[in-house]
Amino acid sequence: MVEVGKSKKTIRITVCPVCGSTNIRKVSPFSGWLLPEEYVCLDCGYRGPIVAEIEVDEDEIEGDRGPDRDDI
Repeated sequence: MVEVGKSKKTIRITVCPVCGSTNIRKVSPFSGWLLPEEYVCLDCGYRGPIVAEIEVDEDEIEGDRGPDRDDI
């Protein structure tokens, strides 16, 4: 069934292009400002300018946080 009146919100999540981990950070606070953007994956050690972005529905992320307030 389709819910009427609710628009789906999507969130972009940055992931490592090697291992797919979301545990990826910019190397420096100056990355992308004074220096070219460079990222590092804290799981596999990847370091480079290329990252992947995935779009996830906001509802999917909320489902991972635990039970809804209505279920308690």
